[in-house]
Amino acid sequence: MNFSSFITLKEEISSIFSRYVKIKSYTNTLEEKLVEPFLESWFKEQNYFLKHPQFWGSHPVVKDPLNRNVIWGMVKGTGEDTIVLIHHYDVVEIEDFETVKPFAHDVHHINHKIQSMLHKFDPEAIDDLKNGEWQFGRGSADMKAGGSIQLALLKQYAKEPDFQGNIVILCLPDEENLSAGMRAAIDLLSVLKQKFQLHYQLMINSEPHQRLKNDCGVVSEGSVGKLMPVVYVRGSLAHVGRIFEGLNPLHIISQFVINTDLNMDFSDIFDGEATPPPSWLYLKDQKTHYDVSIPTKIRAYLSVLTMNTQPEKFLAKLKSAAEQSFAMVIQRINQSYKKYLELINQPARKLPWKVNVKIFAELFAEVSEIKGGSFILAYQNKLARINEAVSAGNKNLIETSFDLIELCLEHSRDKSPIIVIGLSPPYYPDVTNQRIPDLDSKIRHLTQTINQFSMKKWQQPYISRKYYTGISDLSYSSLFHNVDLLTSVAANMPLWGETYQIPFDEIMKIKMPCINIGPWGKDFHKLTERVLMEDLYERTPKILDYVIKHILN
Repeated sequence: MNFSSFITLKEEISSIFSRYVKIKSYTNTLEEKLVEPFLESWFKEQNYFLKHPQFWGSHPVVKDPLNRNVIWGMVKGTGEDTIVLIHHYDVVEIEDFETVKPFAHDVHHINHKIQSMLHKFDPEAIDDLKNGEWQFGRGSADMKAGGSIQLALLKQYAKEPDFQGNIVILCLPDEENLSAGMRAAIDLLSVLKQKFQLHYQLMINSEPHQRLKNDCGVVSEGSVGKLMPVVYVRGSLAHVGRIFEGLNPLHIISQFVINTDLNMDFSDIFDGEATPPPSWLYLKDQKTHYDVSIPTKIRAYLSVLTMNTQPEKFLAKLKSAAEQSFAMVIQRINQSYKKYLELINQPARKLPWKVNVKIFAELFAEVSEIKGGSFILAYQNKLARINEAVSAGNKNLIETSFDLIELCLEHSRDKSPIIVIGLSPPYYPDVTNQRIPDLDSKIRHLTQTINQFSMKKWQQPYISRKYYTGISDLSYSSLFHNVDLLTSVAANMPLWGETYQIPFDEIMKIKMPCINIGPWGKDFHKLTERVLMEDLYERTPKILDYVIKHILN
């Protein structure tokens, strides 16, 4: 791409960026669909797509309560080799913008208007606002900057005669919630592959990157995985005046949280990189009013990031920690009970409680075997009602996961205290090019190639990370766990089916290496979200263009 065309590219990025950010496409709301007519108009404006209407379109997110679509386009050049560009167009909401909400999506005025909020800025954000090098605003970094760059590049490639290779772009909804857009796009990629005889070489996301050093960029050769374990604890009812007749599930879950929250034994390590340890996000009993009885049911869930731990291995490890926590509680209350009996001159005896932990697949299989068809029918009916409630927006996926666990326990013969561990949507597989056997040498050495290009062009190094740790749609670019994910994930996810599923078989058909190349951004999802303008308008587009031409040539 020559200098004059780059001037045009910069102007194109600016035009797309201001209009793209202006759209209030809040994730999982009706406003998210406001992007679709903008993108459709953009494609209709391009001469290439007017001449080749078969090379762009919309692909529905099936059974989506918001009727969202993936908007896609393709520049069809010579040969089969294809690069897939992806970005998401949903953004988080703007409650923290307070008095400057009207300007949160206005890139022409937000940098000036947001000065009234400086009392909420940290010193670094104040410096970045004053130096004029950063563009503030909701979606500026995460991730309409990357999306604008991709669209502008697509327009440039459409003008190039005899373009070598093919470029497919996917503009995706819902990444900030459940990645419904990317999961739907897997089927689209499979269709495009067969219809146009495409050979997928690489998937490029352009999420913003964060830096440890200001003068050193970052590219990621994969994306971290995510599990959302749900934990249901049933205790045994008792009046507080006769507390040893019951078992408080708050005691059990508290010990479980203490044993696991921020426990680095649960952190994944891969080639010098590590995930943050698990963190519990929710813990609540099911009492609806005050009385002097202990609660009988607790619902809780935690967030887990993975790099190379297979789901069934993590569940087994979590089950072991739950059993240990349960045993510690039983030992502690027996010690307390012994002292109590001594004080009232009663003979020592132990309480009847036993460690009882099951993962959801074990519980479901056990109840199905005992109750048979009557339970299966009850479960299917409950699931159908849940699907309707979720589609109507009356229930969320996590609380309905607990409802299904509760149904299983109601049909179970075992009425003793228990911990049940399952999985709630979403599930993100961990992926990295480092685990791909026989990886093409161009891909294997791509980060070194990027670093050499950047050093020559700007004297700025780029380093490689094996995983993008912000969670991204790249998780669905490939599968490399040597396990049956339907057994390990689907079997332990109560909602698996119509409400939520991942087309694992289709991913295997379209699988490809991946990389994240995006502009430098800061404070995603915060009032001070911002993107470096030099990256937005110059460095990132040139790096992307170089990488695309390097791979396709």
